[in-house]
Amino acid sequence: MTLPGTAPELLPAEELPVGEDVDCGTHAVTEEEIVAFATQWDPQYFHVSPELAAHSDFGGIIASGLHTVSIYQRLAVGGLLRRFDVVAGREITSLRFLRPVRPGDVLGCTVRVRTVEPAGPGRSRALIAGVLHNQHGKPVLELEVDSLLRSRSI
Repeated sequence: MTLPGTAPELLPAEELPVGEDVDCGTHAVTEEEIVAFATQWDPQYFHVSPELAAHSDFGGIIASGLHTVSIYQRLAVGGLLRRFDVVAGREITSLRFLRPVRPGDVLGCTVRVRTVEPAGPGRSRALIAGVLHNQHGKPVLELEVDSLLRSRSI
């Protein structure tokens, strides 16, 4: 039986794999993608102009931090969260940009559900930590997200 307000065939919060590292796949970043995203959402010169970016502190084009977070989100949803009845993200409790993301980088995503706690009738809060690392195994992004999910509790 599906509870009212619950999406059919999606799992409740109680099924989240607490304490396990979940590999959520990879994404190859291209210069075209970096420029297209930044042109629309973060048009700073070191994201959109290879010529000007060559003279920046980064020595070339790098992805916007917002773009990097978006890559994380897509991979985390595709690798884990799409199977669960997520109501909403509540808060990004931690967000760290550790290294620039460059054209040609292949970013891998790992998430770990730290906790799942009751948050009222039919709801649970989950604290989820995530990491994006580049093809050299070096982390480029770390974050923690506090999310609200449907649960079995009534």
